[in-house]
Amino acid sequence: MDDRFRGWAWEYSPVDPPYDYLLPLSEIAGRYCESMRDIYLHHVEKKRKPRTGKMVEGALYHKIVSSCVEHAKRTLYSMGIIDGNELGTILNQLKSEVIEDQLKRAPKPSPANRNGQWNMKTIRENMTWLWEYEVNQIVAAVERTRTVQPYIGLDALVNSAIPIVVEQKLDGRNLGLSGYLSADAFATEGVVLDLKTGEKRYFHRIATTGYAMVIESIHEQPIDVGCIVYCWLRDGIPPRVDYDIHSIDEPLRQEFLELRDEAMKLVYDQRDPGLPSKCYEDCPYWDECH
Repeated sequence: MDDRFRGWAWEYSPVDPPYDYLLPLSEIAGRYCESMRDIYLHHVEKKRKPRTGKMVEGALYHKIVSSCVEHAKRTLYSMGIIDGNELGTILNQLKSEVIEDQLKRAPKPSPANRNGQWNMKTIRENMTWLWEYEVNQIVAAVERTRTVQPYIGLDALVNSAIPIVVEQKLDGRNLGLSGYLSADAFATEGVVLDLKTGEKRYFHRIATTGYAMVIESIHEQPIDVGCIVYCWLRDGIPPRVDYDIHSIDEPLRQEFLELRDEAMKLVYDQRDPGLPSKCYEDCPYWDECH
């Protein structure tokens, strides 16, 4: 790996941002608009990004997974070392309360948006499935850790069985990104994780690459592995989870930097790039362009 593409090289080309303003990583990496007209509309014409039903639904799924992890850690730290089955019972007793609380506090989709409709019953069922799936993973990890290390201490148990930080807050300003980034999860082994509940897209790897370079710019430690967790939640199809584990290599880093520079130049020039050759219905600006 050429160190010129590491995040800690942020003062030098090509990592050094070409313009003196900040863009959200999600907008650079989320290439649902291939021509970047979404970035033009948001940052040049100052069009407020509509909140689609899929965006709100996806945020709820992210939140229920992170809440489960947080409650698992909190339970262990408050009760001490307990077996996995007892932990699972406690977490599942909290399930309904946490789900209803998240649904109550969730923002509503923009009513004018074509993706503004959502099915509350289906979303609640999916959140329940995600919570139970995550509980099963945590219970198995706790039991496995306690079996291998019967004399393990509490803090070591938590960090061995649940070795991730959820909703990691990051300052991306060294790379020309927002100072308030939030990575879905970061594993203590140096793996960036991103949770997706929609269709698999190649550009999802751009997001994990960007987060990895931001972490490198802050902590000056190499991050070389990304993992995109796809939760397939479709009507009439049993839910499943797939993993896209990939190397955060030089070509991906170069692609991320080229997208960042292109987006920054578009805003600087205040140039409308026009419609892309293909529009994704997931794009929040679909109604604006069509």
